[in-house]
Order: sequence, then structure tokens, then C-alpha cells
Amino acid sequence: MPAPDTAQTPTTALREQGQSLWLDYIRRSLMTSGQLQRLIEEDHLRGLTSNPSIFQKAIGGSDEYDDDIEALLEDTPDMEVGTLYEQIAVDDIQRAADVLRPVYDETGVDGVVSLEVSPHLAHDTEGTVEEARRLWAAVDRPNLMIKVPATDAGIPAIEQLISEGINVNVTLMFSLDHYEKVAHAYLRGLEKAEDPRGILSVASFFVSRVAREVDTRMQERGIDADIDGSDVAIANAKMAYNRFREIFHGEAFADLRDAGAEVQRPLWASTSTKDPTRSDVLYVETLIGPETVNTIPPATLDAFRDHGTVQGASVAQDVDAARAVLERLDALGIDLDDVTETLQSRGVEKFVAPFDDLMATLDEKKDAFLQSKADPVSFHLNGYEDRVVERLHTWQSEDFACRLWEHDPTLWADEDTPELTNRLGWLDLPESMQEPAEDLMDWAADQKDAFDDVVVLGMGGSSLSPDVYGHIFDAPEGYPSLSILDSTHPTAVQAKANALDLERTLFVVASKSGTTTETMSFYKYFYHRLAEHTDAPGDHFVAVTDPGSQLTQIAEERGFRRTFLAPSDVGGRYSALTPFGLVPAALMGIDLHKLLDAAWSASEASAFCVEAPNNAGLELGAILGELAEAGRDKVTFFTTPTLASFPAWQEQLIAESTGKDDTGIVPVADEPLGRPDQYGDDRVFVYFYLPDEQDRAVVETLDALDDAGHPVLSFRFDDRYDLAREMYRWEMGVAAAGAVLGIHPFNQPNVEAAKRLARQAMQSEDGTASGDTRTIAADDDGALDAMLSDWLDAGDASSYIGVQAYLPPSDATTEALHTLTRTLRDATGYATTLGYGPRFLHSTGQLHKGGPPNGLFLQLVDAPSDDVSVPETDYTFKELIAAQATGDYQALEEAERTVLRVRVDAANVDRVTQAVKRNAS
Repeated sequence: MPAPDTAQTPTTALREQGQSLWLDYIRRSLMTSGQLQRLIEEDHLRGLTSNPSIFQKAIGGSDEYDDDIEALLEDTPDMEVGTLYEQIAVDDIQRAADVLRPVYDETGVDGVVSLEVSPHLAHDTEGTVEEARRLWAAVDRPNLMIKVPATDAGIPAIEQLISEGINVNVTLMFSLDHYEKVAHAYLRGLEKAEDPRGILSVASFFVSRVAREVDTRMQERGIDADIDGSDVAIANAKMAYNRFREIFHGEAFADLRDAGAEVQRPLWASTSTKDPTRSDVLYVETLIGPETVNTIPPATLDAFRDHGTVQGASVAQDVDAARAVLERLDALGIDLDDVTETLQSRGVEKFVAPFDDLMATLDEKKDAFLQSKADPVSFHLNGYEDRVVERLHTWQSEDFACRLWEHDPTLWADEDTPELTNRLGWLDLPESMQEPAEDLMDWAADQKDAFDDVVVLGMGGSSLSPDVYGHIFDAPEGYPSLSILDSTHPTAVQAKANALDLERTLFVVASKSGTTTETMSFYKYFYHRLAEHTDAPGDHFVAVTDPGSQLTQIAEERGFRRTFLAPSDVGGRYSALTPFGLVPAALMGIDLHKLLDAAWSASEASAFCVEAPNNAGLELGAILGELAEAGRDKVTFFTTPTLASFPAWQEQLIAESTGKDDTGIVPVADEPLGRPDQYGDDRVFVYFYLPDEQDRAVVETLDALDDAGHPVLSFRFDDRYDLAREMYRWEMGVAAAGAVLGIHPFNQPNVEAAKRLARQAMQSEDGTASGDTRTIAADDDGALDAMLSDWLDAGDASSYIGVQAYLPPSDATTEALHTLTRTLRDATGYATTLGYGPRFLHSTGQLHKGGPPNGLFLQLVDAPSDDVSVPETDYTFKELIAAQATGDYQALEEAERTVLRVRVDAANVDRVTQAVKRNAS
């Protein structure tokens, strides 16, 4: 989090404008790691607000509170979870208040920590007052604030608490009317107090939620205007600040000011930007002013410190223009009063849900301790523990976790290395996508009756997470089924088209660049097919892409149903929790909040303030990296049946992130489980499982592998939504492993070679580009045996095999290919991988060309009997897949890899298997 001191950092400049910076984040390790003290010293942090969501994720996703919970339950096994929560929360708040106490003593208004009353009391005045009194007494710190919502029941509670000298942070304010009521409740409370001096209050005015609601209403009504939701939210806040100055610098406060009372400062809340097309520090830069507070999440603080600017007291500037924005909104027919009342009502629900989740998490922890339930993760490293521990201690001394979250490129490369600092947006997706997720689910629910099928047209990171979601989750009743198309084989394209009722199908065109050849070819084919059935084919398409891509223009010109913009600072293989993954997930009825919450728990287990020895993501990264450095660089996955598709997603994450500079980790996703004596000492075994699906034989074999000295990593899924937890853990782990291996985990320098050579092949007369592309026919036993023997002899103990099948995917073909890979594994002892082309080009292709130069690649191609033209182009799908296979072959040759190319029909893959058996005997 914190950056080194400089003469005038953005946070210093902000402080000089009279604004106090508070952090919307609190957990035990923030204090124990020393990060809070550093934030105070280096970023002039002035306060903290507690966040039940963060607290719940920290408790559920880590062991940070386990000792406290266990000790409390040992003394009182039947302790209610509400009491358990208060005991832990009060301890955290006291610790934070003590660290901030010097700031409070110095300023008299800052250095405070906020703790909320139960959100279930939002409509209960007496209950709120009673709980606030109890919490105030329990914490017993003068620099505490009690958070009370600005509901109708909360207003008299605020007045009463202020009159008793209890500091109040008023939350859930969205409108000038809310502000007016809160300010006057504060004034009345001060007037009733025996001594108004030293009583503190802030009025928390929410910003980004207003922006999002206005944007949504404008979009729903098809309003294309010269203002947007952010303009409205900022204008709304500026008008509140203007009213603050009128009240607290006018006659209404004069007597109280003379009596030593403090103003009730406006606090800007909900100030992270949700729209990827807008600045991530928009609601900081535009709301700077004296006697204000901005409470921001860690990611926004990092962004502001990195590239924020301070241009004077911006919140007091252009007030007339702000008023004009609100008048313009009214003229457009958007009722701001209705917007803000809706948001307050919804806001209470938004507070209740995470609070209830927190209670449920504590209940689960309680049961786990009382029943001695096993940890969901186990790492049997079998002799490699010391290396991993040493790495974690090194990272602790280097402040690795903190530097990762502040996007420090020097963890991997030089300061100015491309595709590093602008590829770390995935870190805070579990939290930042929560609000967009609600809109996505609402929109998806509105579409479900119109469609039976949703088909994602995309490659690599644009399709792999939807593919996993579609296989692991069951669509609820009434929602369409989800599938993907990522094969350019004409037979596969035709098969997909024939399996669909096109008029009941919605296509998701997914491409970050908006120019991906395969994706745009699929889109053109199905668009023109639909044009044969309807005058509005665009209504059957949605786009998911980066802001400003060519696809956004196409979607607008051709009347796509909707376009979703993904954050541009997230690379494809890290995009499972961006719209690339979440739009398809929502369309099939997945609960996005539950999915994101699972990832959020993993995020908090790997947070900036969780030091390396206890940091879940860094622990995995140290294991993967150190094992690879020790020669255990073949990560071999096994799962229970429901999770069988998950390793295919892992393949791209690991291969494309680590496979470069002649190093890397080889993911092995579909290899059948063998006996211990069938594996070399280059393996690491990973097991993902749902407990009720476990097979005894598999468990016994994994135990035998463990006993034989192989590292075995096991991850229990208590439900399917834990998928997102592991996605995030492995994203963090693979990124960290890159630091161990000394590589840049976010680029893919060798992918372009195959694309370049494929383009040349497309443009050449014979379809081969330059260079030799030697192909052996599978039915030429003599030639195949000779070439296969030489190919097998090229390997050594460190080698792995990659079977690349440019064939039409089908269950029968996949079974035949698995038989082939099993035969190769058993014959050679090498780790054996399998991928359909061109899908694997966007997954493991980078590893094949840029990773360890010990791969043996078997390319299988066929001669499709049918062909399918790609509309609006001068090529066919048959020509496209042929060029892709040729380009890939020649790229492997350029990289001096060992490659054998065999022409074989999908129905005759067994010929190659038999040849392997002949040459292995």
C-alpha cells in the first residue's frame, strides 16, 4: 500500500487542501503488520471506517482470527455468534483507535475509527440508541464513532446520541433532503448536550451509487445525453457541500461555534469508480475541499497515490455548473429524488446482507472449531518445505504483499516494463464488481424468457471462464444453457449451428481487442445466418470488449442488444471476474454476488496487510515457484467429476503467465491418473474436490503418490461457488510464482509468432507461408513409424509432450485422443498434455514456443470434406484452420522445438496410438 515519502505526493497535497483521508477498511492484520502506522506516516491517513464485508471475508478466507475464536469458544462453547462478533470487532476497533490516537490528540477531529450498529436496527430508533450506547462503552475510546444510518428512525437516534456525547458517523445519505435532516439532527443534539465541545460527527454522502443508478436509468430509457451518472453524482455532492457551508458557516451554527462545537464534516463515501471508461480517481479529484473527509478503499488509495492530481478545492468549484447538471437531469425526465430514496432503501438491504453473511461465516467457523473440521486446503510438500518457508520469509522482509497491491513492477522487472502496472486490475475485482454484478443479474433476468441458449463466441480468456461456469454450474429453471464456440474447424462450426434454434439463441461476442480473427469470423457467420430469419439479427448479439475497441463500433452500427465494457487493465487470462466471465455467468442464472463473495474471501486472505507467511496467494506462489525451480515443473491436475472443466482454465493461467524466456510451469489438465511408478520426479499433483463426489480409488492413489514423495496439494470445495475462491487464489499464486522464476507473468511475447505465420499462410497461394511444413499421413505406417521413433528419441527425463489436435471436437474424438495421450505417457513417462486447435493457441501456445525447450509436439491435422464460408471476408473456415495449424507448426520450428505433424481423420486417431505402441515396445 504505502509509497516512499516524496516532497509532494497527491495525498500530501490533498491534506494541504484541508481534506482528511480515511480508509474504508479494517482488519486485525492492518494493525499487527504495521501497515496502518505506515499509512498514517506516509499517506497522512486520518481515520478508518469498518466494513462488514471486509471483516467477513477476512474471517472466512483466512486464519487471522482463528486463535481468538478458538479461545473464546473454549471458555464459552455456547457463545452466540453475535457476541462472538462483538468480542472480536471491539478488539479490532480498540487496536485501531490506539494506533490512531496520536492523530486524534493532535487534531481533535481526526484519528477516529467507526463501528456500525446492526443494520437490522435501521428502522428501530430505541434499538439503535441502546446498541450504540453499549458499543461506545465496550470500546471505551474517545476516538470512536458509531455508524448510524440516516433513515427516518435513525434521525432521532442521531440527535439523542449526539446529546449524550457519543460521536456519530451518519451513513446512507444520498440527497440534499437526507443531508438537511442529518445536519439539523446534529445541531439539535449539540444544543441538548451539557457541553458540545469534543463531540464529533461526519455526514457520509454516497457518490458512486448515485452515478450507477442514474446511468442505469438513462440506459434503460435510451437516453443519450451530454451528461452522465458521474456528472450527476458529483453535482449532487457539490450541492451538499454548498449547503454544509451555508449551515455551518452561517447563523444556524454561530452560537454553537462560539461554544466550541465542531462542524459536522461531509464525508464522501462510495468513492471508487465502477465504470471502466471513467477515471479510477474521479470521485477523489472532484470532491476535494476543506472540512471534508473522503473514505476510500485500498485500491482507490493506491490509484490516487499513483496518478491522482489535486487542483485546489474542487468540491467548491463550478457550483452553478453543478446546479445546471441537476436541472438538465430533471429535463431528461430522471427524478433525482426517486433515485436517492431508492438508493437509501436499497442501501439498508446492502448493509444487512454482508452483516448477515458475517454472522453466517462466524457460525461456520464456530461449527468448524467445535467439530474439529479439517482445513479445506492441505499442502504435502515432502521435503520442499524449507525452500518455501525461506521464500515466504524473504517476501515478508521485502514487503512483497504490500508492493504487489500497490502495483510495484519491480517485483518482476524494471520500472518501465510494458504490460505490468496496467495489468493488475484483477486484484480488486471481487469487490469492485459487486455493484455492476447487480445490474448484470437484473438485465440477465430480463433476457431469459427470450432465449434457450447462450453461446459465447471467443478465444482464450474470453471463453475459458464461461466454459468452466457452463460445465460446473446448472442453470436454474427458466434460464438458458451456456456453451462456447472456440473451434474454427468447419465441421465444428456447422455442428454448433445445427444444434441451435438460432431464433432462440443469444450470442456473446467476446474479444478484448475487438479484432480477434476467430471471434469475428464466428460473429460474421452467425450474424448472416440470423439475417436469413429476422430483420433484426443484431438483437441476438451482445458484445463484451474493452473500451474503445472496434467491436464497440460494430455493436452500435449493427444494433447489438447491449455492449459490456471490461476494465482494460485486466489481461484475458485474469478476466474470469470481469464482464468476460460474469456476463455469460449471469445469463445462465449464476448468483454473481455469491461468486464474487467467494473470490473476495480469497482476496482478503491475500490482502496487502497480510504478510507473506500467512498470505494464501503468496503461499501458493512460493510453492509453485520453488517446486518449479527444484525441477518439479509439471503441475498435474485431478478433480472430482463436477469440477472436471476447471483445469482447462488453469492451463491458460499457468502456461501463458509462466511459459516464457525458456522457463515456465507446464500445466497437465487431462492426463489420466496413474500409478506412482509411472511418474518422474518432475511432478506436482493438485486435487480439487467436492467431498460428496470423492472416489476412494483416486484418494488412495493420491495418498500413494504422497507416500512416494511427490508433492500433493489438495483443495476442498464446500460448494460450487468456491470455484471463484480458487480462481483468485491461483491468479495471485501464479503471479507470485512469476517472481520466483524471474519472468514477467502478464505478457505473452511468443503468441504473435503463430498469428504472423498464419496470416502469411492465408495470403500465400499454397497455404503454407514460408518454410517447410512436413506432414506424415497416419495410414503410411512405415513413414509414420520412422518419424515417430525419431520424435520420441528427442526427449529426455525433463521433457513433456503436447498433443495438438486441429480436429473437430466431439466426445468420441476426445476419448480417442485421451487414449493416445495415456499411451504416450505410459510409453515415455513424460507428462502429456492435450489441446484442440486453435483453442490451445490462446491457452498453452505461449508455453510451447516460449517455455522450457524440452517439449515434444504432436500436431494432428485433417482434410475437412466440407467447408463454410466466412461472410464479409475472402476466406473460409477450412482455410482459416489450415493456416492456423501451419502457422503454429512453423512458429514451433522457428523456436527450435521438436514437432511432428500427422494428417489423420478424427475417426482414425487410433492409427497414431497404435504407432506409438509399436515404437515404444
